[in-house]
Amino acid sequence: MHSGKFTKIIATLGPSSSSEKVIKELITSGVNLFRFNTKHADTQWHLEHIKKVREVSGKLGINTGVIVDLQGPECVLITSSGEEITLKKDDLLKIKTDVLLNPPEVYDQLNSGDTVVVDDGKIEFEVSGTKGELSLKVVNAGLLKSGKGVSFKNKKISTPTIGEDEKKNIKEFLKSAPDFFALSFVRNHEDVINLSKFLSDNGSNAGIISKIETQGGIDDFDLIVEKSDGIMVARGDLGVEVSLEKITYYQKMIIEKCRAAAKPVIVATQMLESMTTNPSPTRAEVSDISNAVRDGADAVMLSGETAIGKYPIESVKFMHKIVSFNEKAFHVPDALEFSKDRTFSIVKAAVEIIRSDNGRSISKILVATETGKSARIFSSFRPEIPIIALTQNEDTLKKLGLSYGVLPNKIEFPEHGLVDVTEIAHELEKRGILSKGENIIVVHGKRWQDPGNTNSLYVFNVS
Repeated sequence: MHSGKFTKIIATLGPSSSSEKVIKELITSGVNLFRFNTKHADTQWHLEHIKKVREVSGKLGINTGVIVDLQGPECVLITSSGEEITLKKDDLLKIKTDVLLNPPEVYDQLNSGDTVVVDDGKIEFEVSGTKGELSLKVVNAGLLKSGKGVSFKNKKISTPTIGEDEKKNIKEFLKSAPDFFALSFVRNHEDVINLSKFLSDNGSNAGIISKIETQGGIDDFDLIVEKSDGIMVARGDLGVEVSLEKITYYQKMIIEKCRAAAKPVIVATQMLESMTTNPSPTRAEVSDISNAVRDGADAVMLSGETAIGKYPIESVKFMHKIVSFNEKAFHVPDALEFSKDRTFSIVKAAVEIIRSDNGRSISKILVATETGKSARIFSSFRPEIPIIALTQNEDTLKKLGLSYGVLPNKIEFPEHGLVDVTEIAHELEKRGILSKGENIIVVHGKRWQDPGNTNSLYVFNVS
């Protein structure tokens, strides 16, 4: 039931990992959620493979989440041929002829002398020419791949939160009921509100993960985290927008604020980059993942390593091994006290019991939740035992799959008020989640379905 780790692993699906066999191995090796990057491949490919992931995880009986990563206000560069281009210093690429920029609103905002950075800073161009006949002059040479993200140094480009083409794509993706949409290049909380309204208007309660990769995202972070269901520290483009020496500071700051807000946070970008071509990671990569766990990240993400790399399964296995060891080896400090409400107080009391001498026999936390709030608060304390989150709300079930140490389970709650959890415990025994003789700590409200009214805490022996 419990995979031996609490930190969630996200794998990006791509050509290297798209077969049913590899998907199955990735899930059994520790993947909790799959990311579908809409900057690559068409919508139909993604829909077919989302269906494949659902089918494989269903056969395995393992809940596996789906994240659709949107372009959002991000600009991408597309080669006219769709093929890779090997660039040499001082090469010129004609805009609208050799390469295209999407969204098209970008063209009118470019001026000669602007610096354009592609693929997390791997390639750099200088804009040259005059309006209507602009070119990109290569400053840093390299292999230009179509569909890579673009940043503009020291320049703000105005683009819509989601363009018209992306709105059409989102409507198609909603047919597959993804658990989350990740919004790239979030500039402020209004971007999150705009996507939330669009999803709501189209009948979706999917969670929104805000990707922090701009200075604006840093500056407005407190409101962004309030409006989001999760946060991703997208270090690649963030490292283009801000000085590299600030990245670690911002990562730690974002994680701390997410834990204080009881919102899950993902650390992403180049975590095992060398394993795209090599069968084992570098020491620096191992250290990077270890530090993300020690900082208190809920999830770590693989991108090219699993999408196009030679060793997708090995990458996940190494990630699993690294996070599992570091969860046990280091104690993550408790989150800041972000709330004084009753739910927070009860959860804090439960954690204190678990960590006391008398709580050593407690093996699991059982929390009934309608909105997921109480389970997320438990997660923010990083208890050393699994958090079994019980809910009958499908949206809550999906969203909790991203939180550290939380094992969400859908269950029909009894309609009567609760005296004990005997009925629920017997059902969980049948599912192999609980075992006879276990001591568990139970937290719930007077009635299961009563959100915001958590008021009960006790130790229960499964008999």
